[in-house]
Amino acid sequence: MSTIRLLALTLALAAPVAAQTAPAAPVTPPAAAGTAALPEGQVSIAIGTFKCKAAKCYGDLGEGVADALTTALLNTGKFAVYERENTSELTEEAFLKGGSAFESADLLIFGSITQYEPDASGGGVSFLGFSVGQKSSSIAMDLRIVDARTRRIIGATQVQGSASGNSFNMQGLLPIDIGTKSSPQIEAAISQMLNNAVKDLLLKVPASYYRLQ
Repeated sequence: MSTIRLLALTLALAAPVAAQTAPAAPVTPPAAAGTAALPEGQVSIAIGTFKCKAAKCYGDLGEGVADALTTALLNTGKFAVYERENTSELTEEAFLKGGSAFESADLLIFGSITQYEPDASGGGVSFLGFSVGQKSSSIAMDLRIVDARTRRIIGATQVQGSASGNSFNMQGLLPIDIGTKSSPQIEAAISQMLNNAVKDLLLKVPASYYRLQ
């Protein structure tokens, strides 16, 4: 089974997928939403291993999502991200239990895929005694932000993405490929989840972790 391959990501992240036909508005920086502007500099982070806890997960889905999130964070310009080949064995359990420290980065990001429904039926209508379902897809994950030196969890978030039928808008979303399990709905759902993850992480990382490079 092939992993998610992130082909392109623009600096302006797409707004969450919605059941609409109008073009999606680009995500505005936090300052434009009435919050404080992001600090100057970048946050030095590494992405650890992602568990796949959902019933329908397949072997390398967690690694694929972690790879995609790595590239998405890098392309914001606010994160200095370490290559995942150097952190492929960096598990949350081993690190928090006092395993070898990872001192190259200031923060570590660990995650778990908690929901994965690539092709479900729902919201259908009845016609001549037959139920005509509408296909939908959804995915969700938990993310935890850990201080690499103190091993303290300094933030956490839950993000999800979903799409159904043919009413979702793919404009501005991340082109992705998950092999034979791929469909426009699950691609849109994963893209939405990644966009939501980036926005939440930008808001949850304390200003003290930003460094001028």
